[in-house]
Amino acid sequence: MATKKILYTITGILAAGLMMTGLATTAAYADDGQAPPARGKLLERVAQILNIDKQQVVEAFQQATAEARQIRLNNMLDKWVADGTLTQDQAAQYKAWLAAKPAGVPGPFVGQNIMDRLLENGRITQAQYDAWKTWQGWKPAFELPKPERPAAGALPRRGLPQ
Repeated sequence: MATKKILYTITGILAAGLMMTGLATTAAYADDGQAPPARGKLLERVAQILNIDKQQVVEAFQQATAEARQIRLNNMLDKWVADGTLTQDQAAQYKAWLAAKPAGVPGPFVGQNIMDRLLENGRITQAQYDAWKTWQGWKPAFELPKPERPAAGALPRRGLPQ
């Protein structure tokens, strides 16, 4: 049991490191469990180092990515409620809508064109496509504010002295 906790901790740390290097999972790959080729070799090496199946590493990375995304979204909603941009009721509506997302379909920020391409390319089924469209129809009627972006030059550049 302790070995599994250590394994998941190491995998989580590696997943966080991958996210920070900008190798986040794309919607097209999230549904079929396939890693993009550039990341695939890295995940394969992580699996070798940990002596586990590559699919476990892929799934752990996907889980860590989804959890990080959910935390980030919850933090944004909480901030918007605190500063009066959204009401508590609006935030609750949006969270309830997100919780109702059908399994196996991309998240709320994937547009119609991407979904059409995923269906055309066989990455999702017609049933998944239809479930996504139905879910999108339940989306709360208010628009979320645009997340704040750091000003140009506000973030340190990697590899350069500060």
